[in-house]
Amino acid sequence: MWNCRILFPVAVIKMKDSVVIFGAGAVGRGFIARLLSASGLTPVFVETNAQLAQRLKEADGYIVHVTGAEKKECNVSGYKVFTPEQGEEISKALAKCLFTATAVGGRNLETVARIVAAGLSGASERRSRPLNILLCENWPDAEKVLAGALLAAGCTEENFACVRCSVERMVRGAENGLDLIAEGGQTFYVDRRTWKGEQGGVVCGVEGFTFTDKIEAIYARKLYTSNAGGAALAYFGYLSDCHFLYEALEISEIRKNLTELLNVAKQCLIESFGLDEAGLERHLDELLNRRFPNRDLADTVQRVARNPLRKLGSKERLAGLVHLLRNHALSTESVSCVIGAALHYRDPADAESLELGRIIAQQGAGAIMEDVCDFKRQETCFEECLEFYDYFL
Repeated sequence: MWNCRILFPVAVIKMKDSVVIFGAGAVGRGFIARLLSASGLTPVFVETNAQLAQRLKEADGYIVHVTGAEKKECNVSGYKVFTPEQGEEISKALAKCLFTATAVGGRNLETVARIVAAGLSGASERRSRPLNILLCENWPDAEKVLAGALLAAGCTEENFACVRCSVERMVRGAENGLDLIAEGGQTFYVDRRTWKGEQGGVVCGVEGFTFTDKIEAIYARKLYTSNAGGAALAYFGYLSDCHFLYEALEISEIRKNLTELLNVAKQCLIESFGLDEAGLERHLDELLNRRFPNRDLADTVQRVARNPLRKLGSKERLAGLVHLLRNHALSTESVSCVIGAALHYRDPADAESLELGRIIAQQGAGAIMEDVCDFKRQETCFEECLEFYDYFL
């Protein structure tokens, strides 16, 4: 990692300095806003859910219950909340903020682009520097998607920077209103190379924020270990009638397959990105022995398994890992097994899972392999996935 304190001398954060956060969901307020608030910055939420926005406005604050090795409670207060209809207020916030962040989900980035474009063009006070937008999205090429949408909405490249980030901490809602439960030990990685302007020192002054010039490697580590491992627990757990991920982990065969997947992913990450083996070993140990078994987080099979068509995409956590493994002549069997299980996932409340079932019923599982995963029929992984699909029938 780069020492951002050398690249960007740490700026003095003023009490009135603010950061605009698009999305007041679990990650937006439970991770980003918590770190900003702890560092003396004012979070300014832009939230499309009017009911949630109103609840936040009426509340004095909320508590983030941090779980893990060090349990603590963090109070977040003093924030502001706007809805997209409050265009003038958003324009003023964008004109003054140090930077912005998104935590809305990849499908909603075009909405963010429209709000930002309107805000930048409609502000009575113009920004004197480019607007850096940190993308905290679990979505392939999220920064390119948003940049394209901003240009289409009338912004110019000189006015903004879409900065890729990697957030690898689980946050979920608590039973008590706006409160949340979050993992501790958080690190928010920010791509140094795409940041514009001289305000990098502000990022360095925020608790948990770290600049890096290896964001691709860090994101790949997250995608092919944390995300792929979670998918394995979810899809195997579904077939085993588990409700929580930790229940699936307690089944010996599932844990065995997960361990095999993580080990081959580790080797692939070393060969592809030159990541440190000892560091990866510590990361995998944390996943297997602390994060996935964490009952406080109580991550559900339904949440992690949802949207299977997206998660089976060629650049995603499973098929993307298979493509990378093939490039290094490493075994794809443990990942193909997860894909075979994923093809069986059905949830009446999940439209993608129902569409997955419809495609398989009409065209066969091979259609998913070709059109979604981008596997060729002559490839070993294609046949592996179909064999595991049949095995789970």
